[in-house]
Amino acid sequence: MSQKKSKNDLLMQGGLLASAGIITRLIGLIYRIVLTRVVGTEGMGYYNTAYEIYNLALLVSTYSIPVAISKLVADRDSKGQYINSNKLFRVGLLVSSSIGFAASFLLLVFSNQLAGFMKWPSAAIPLRVLAPTIFVFSLMGIIRGFFQGKKTMAPTAFSQIIEQIFNAIFSVVAAILFIKANKDSLDVAAYGAAGGTAGTLIGAVMGLLFLVFVYRINSYYFLKKSLKDHSGVIEADSAIAKAIIMTMLPIILSQTVYQISGILDNFIFSKMMFDKGMTESVKSVLYEAYSNKYKWLYNLPVAIASSFGVTIVPILSSGYARKDSDFVREKCHSAIKINMIVAIPSAIGLGVLARPILQLLFHKTADELSPRLMQLGCVAVVFFALSTLTNGILQGVNRLRLPIIHAAVSLAVHIPLLIIMIGPMNLGVYGMVIGNCTYGLMVCILNWNSMRKELGYVQELKTTFLIPFISAAGMGGIAWIVYSLLFAVLKNNTVPAVIAIIFAVISYFVFLLIFKGVNEEELKEMPFGGRLAKAAKKLKLMK
Repeated sequence: MSQKKSKNDLLMQGGLLASAGIITRLIGLIYRIVLTRVVGTEGMGYYNTAYEIYNLALLVSTYSIPVAISKLVADRDSKGQYINSNKLFRVGLLVSSSIGFAASFLLLVFSNQLAGFMKWPSAAIPLRVLAPTIFVFSLMGIIRGFFQGKKTMAPTAFSQIIEQIFNAIFSVVAAILFIKANKDSLDVAAYGAAGGTAGTLIGAVMGLLFLVFVYRINSYYFLKKSLKDHSGVIEADSAIAKAIIMTMLPIILSQTVYQISGILDNFIFSKMMFDKGMTESVKSVLYEAYSNKYKWLYNLPVAIASSFGVTIVPILSSGYARKDSDFVREKCHSAIKINMIVAIPSAIGLGVLARPILQLLFHKTADELSPRLMQLGCVAVVFFALSTLTNGILQGVNRLRLPIIHAAVSLAVHIPLLIIMIGPMNLGVYGMVIGNCTYGLMVCILNWNSMRKELGYVQELKTTFLIPFISAAGMGGIAWIVYSLLFAVLKNNTVPAVIAIIFAVISYFVFLLIFKGVNEEELKEMPFGGRLAKAAKKLKLMK
């Protein structure tokens, strides 16, 4: 496979997943706004706490399945071992579903204890509703990983959109029904949150049904491929199961340490605020500003930028199996550059327009605290987008232990720093934001150093970091001027905020093209890139 073709594959598949990420995050943004209005800030505090516990259980059980399976399938396919590739699906399904069922059962049984340990006892109600979703994901993960290993992200992308659509609809509907059914209960806010988590379960089931349908219509193709297997290598089921588990474990550990940072942040904040005499309801409002507004909103561009982290694992795995070091380094450069082209302007945009965006999205629920958190911590977009991608790069070249070590070292620095900021320094929720940023920065530094040592990789800086930053800085200035002028005239936030965001997007790409930060080929492979390339040529910004 030529480097140009593989680069196109990376950008195309990553762009497809990023496009799906944009759609699903926009849907998620809309339904979270509505859900917040339905269940209130207290209910969202329980909702987010239940999600953090669920995410940790998901990570230690089946979250790593798609990456592990995609890596193993890509490796077998690159060697022409198509029979083993198909056996990976069958054996993986058995392994993953068994682990997923056990995790769902344990989460359901011990929901009260887990929520109590987190100092959020009412979060047990939404957590019980959420528990079966892990089993559903264990099945989805195998199918998604199998197709990703075949270097197609389309089933994953479309299943995510379907999953999110049903999630959005049923989260709001179920929340309303649960609140009406339990309106006289002291835990009415927690029951509203449980309705929100019920939508997550329903959405996952619908996403799974779509994936099963896609696999069924492609199963004959996979069978035909097996008949072309002349490798002479047939692995035993036990060997395949062992390979799956041994590949999963390092990924689980690295992701678990990352998720533990969020769990520990919640626990430390809750414990220290409780010791200072803060009630659960007041604490939930503060934590909601951090988790449901700041953290969720900055994770939106992170998820989009990090789509290339998912895409790059099977691609790098194939190149590494061929011992093509130039190919591997070229793929790293392409993915990191596109990652930063999205992440850097997102960070600056969220920082400059923090107050208008939050007021636009959450209206009366937007207060003085949430914009300050976003302005302080918007740089986390860059750190977490880059750390997620570089984790994928190290996993793709069989350096599976390094992300674990880097996450653990970063956590060891993060926790004492967080305790000092919340305790003696009395920074409260601001300390959580600062700690979140420093954790992401530490992982980036350690991953970057390992890429240099293990791959001999030296990052190009001009078009990857400098030009996107200069372009984004110009974008931020224009966006703020447009918003300020319109707000001064209209005395209303909605129209100025929307127009400022539109000007921000347009001006960023204009600056990016003027400074030659991206070429036509790269632009076309981005989400909606074809239209952008045509517009750029009409405006004489690109030849």
